[in-house]
Amino acid sequence: MGVKWEKDAEELLRRVPFFVRKRVKRAVEKYVSRKGRGRVTARDLLEAKEALRDRASKVEEGFAVEDCFGCDNAVISSDALPSQVEEVLRRAGLTEFLQKKAGEELKHHHQFRVVFSCCPNACSQGQIRDVAFIGRVEPVVQGPCSRCGACEEACEEGAIRLTDSGPQIDPTKCLGCGACIKVCPEGTIREGQKGYRLLVGGKLGRHPRLATELLPLVPKEEVLRVVEALVNLYKELNEKGERLGTVIQRVGWQKFCESFRDRLQQGGEVR
Repeated sequence: MGVKWEKDAEELLRRVPFFVRKRVKRAVEKYVSRKGRGRVTARDLLEAKEALRDRASKVEEGFAVEDCFGCDNAVISSDALPSQVEEVLRRAGLTEFLQKKAGEELKHHHQFRVVFSCCPNACSQGQIRDVAFIGRVEPVVQGPCSRCGACEEACEEGAIRLTDSGPQIDPTKCLGCGACIKVCPEGTIREGQKGYRLLVGGKLGRHPRLATELLPLVPKEEVLRVVEALVNLYKELNEKGERLGTVIQRVGWQKFCESFRDRLQQGGEVR
């Protein structure tokens, strides 16, 4: 049987930010178990908080790679990509680099964070990560259309307009969720290229910044090359171990984009 939580302890746990709540819960349960107890009280939680505060703030590696669990809205699966990205970051010596730059033990706010989302809903919080790969599929219009209007109704972005000749898709609004493809009874709207929308520079902290789109579509087979170019550029421009978003704000978005594309061109173009 697992560790039980009393109501007062559960109430305190609900005040913990949701994105670290599970990690805090596991840490507290381990702490209580080591004490030989099978129930968590409010006092136990506060005691564990004090005992684990310093340890919980530290990390062993200078990077973290996350993946979503997948859902009915998924348009692509990351498969082995997260573990392969981890290996790219490890080979780049990112942990040692950040330890040297930060001049202290690494903490969560030092980590270079990469996340994969299987669909444009981006439940894995790509907008506040250094690098986010958000799944998308390009809808392609082919063949006759019955003009049933299902695609126009299904599009939450208002990216589809039904005309006499069939659906017209506005690429500046389309997020590539694939909803129109699923509901089209005639198969007029079909799957085009699959890949990831690439966002960079997201972070929280004192000066939060939402991630910005760097590339509209990265093919799956190009992800590792893109990550390698990004981490090398990050190391080149980094001054004090700051997050990628801070680096971008300092050097300017245009210069960052130009430098990134220069690196990609060394091995071919990614659109």
